[in-house]
Amino acid sequence: MNANNSAEQNTAIKLNEFRLAKRSFLLIGSNLLKLFVQLSIIYIFSRQLSFENYALYQSVWLYVNILSVLGLFGLPALLLSSSANDIKQWIFNNKKNFLLFSCLLNIVPIIYLLFLAKQYTINNTLLLIAVTLFQNLSIIAETIAIKNKQETRILVTNIIFAAGYFVVHYSILKNGYSLSLILAWLVLIFIIKTLFLWNFQANNFPKNHQINTPHLGKQWFLLGLFDVISTLYKWLDKWLILLFISITQFAIYFNGSYEIPIFGLMLGTVGNIMLVELSGKKLNPALNSKILFHHSAVFLGSIVFPAFCFLLFFHHDLFLLIFSSKYEASIPIFFVSIFVLPVRITNFTAVLQVQHRNDIIIKGALLDLVLAIILLAILYPLWGLKGLALAFVLSTYMQAWYYLWHTSILLKLPIKELLPFKKLGLLMLVCLVIMGLAKYIFLKISYPANMIAGIIISIFCAAFFLYLFLNKDIQNKFFN
Repeated sequence: MNANNSAEQNTAIKLNEFRLAKRSFLLIGSNLLKLFVQLSIIYIFSRQLSFENYALYQSVWLYVNILSVLGLFGLPALLLSSSANDIKQWIFNNKKNFLLFSCLLNIVPIIYLLFLAKQYTINNTLLLIAVTLFQNLSIIAETIAIKNKQETRILVTNIIFAAGYFVVHYSILKNGYSLSLILAWLVLIFIIKTLFLWNFQANNFPKNHQINTPHLGKQWFLLGLFDVISTLYKWLDKWLILLFISITQFAIYFNGSYEIPIFGLMLGTVGNIMLVELSGKKLNPALNSKILFHHSAVFLGSIVFPAFCFLLFFHHDLFLLIFSSKYEASIPIFFVSIFVLPVRITNFTAVLQVQHRNDIIIKGALLDLVLAIILLAILYPLWGLKGLALAFVLSTYMQAWYYLWHTSILLKLPIKELLPFKKLGLLMLVCLVIMGLAKYIFLKISYPANMIAGIIISIFCAAFFLYLFLNKDIQNKFFN
């Protein structure tokens, strides 16, 4: 190997490995309190609210998440992979079309809420719209902070946000539950979060500046379309149940198909860092992309695989701990849903997005949605709600493979080089053996001591694998 190439590769590996781990830990840590609070609210609300009130509360987040994606329409992803000045200038140069399209995106769902979402009062509907608006502003502010590498600022802000979020929910529940009051306080909390994160000293762009990316508008449209399709995919099954079955079944399915947020949080955080790193100028983009794919997959796999294997063997006990026997009908759905976790180990669209191949990303999202619809039409009549969950798990794996295939073509690298399949396979095998033995050994231990022991072993495995990830010499001896 050429000495210069070897030195370049070693430098890139050392730089990216520790940068990825450091920034990922800071951003993941800043969101862990939010996650803990959300799980705490689910734990408390699922026990103390009726099926109807609990389902109505969770349906709020269905609408908020869909409205949010429509309103932002790919802006956070664009901010991470493009110049902020270019985005501002493009908006200035195309302000009429931008305003028209933005109004259309926001007015249509608002009309739907006002006239078709009849489960809400007019007061709750207006508050729901306000929550969505100010949540969007906070998302933009946090995305800009990530772009500017202000992880400490994000950490402090999210600590304050998590505390306020929990206090509002818990105090309102204890002093007389009111969905309207919760929504009103959430508006205030999102305003405060936005003010903490927003950079009021940002320089204005020059009005005569010409953008560096001539196809920015097209890429923005494709990113927004991808976000909308992905969000519709994520919530389609729950929406169908809410519309055509019953609000009680919605509550059962929602809890069963609930993907524990920490995995999405970690994937989103590492994915954002990958976008920032890949969008920078590198001497060898293909090499840098390969390194980031490997590091992100092993880094997240070190955490996700032990957690997946724990859930595989202890899902029944954990689910009852969180939701109680009141939602025992959700457990088979939960078991099927956890099989999506092994694919949550890297951002499969990162290279495509940075290389402005959002057309491929859109095709993958449409493929995912169409496959899910076809599969649910086949599997739902056979296995009911379990079949519905399985349809979305299978389509997710197919989509990930589709993105890997196109990324390999773009980088001119075989798929087997994009991901460290040997390391990942060994990680999974070790986790399966350890957690399987733990399940067998703890059979005679009463609940919840057996589950707590399983959690401790899972955490130990994750900590050990992360240690291997950060210690390259030991890692090579262990995996090779």
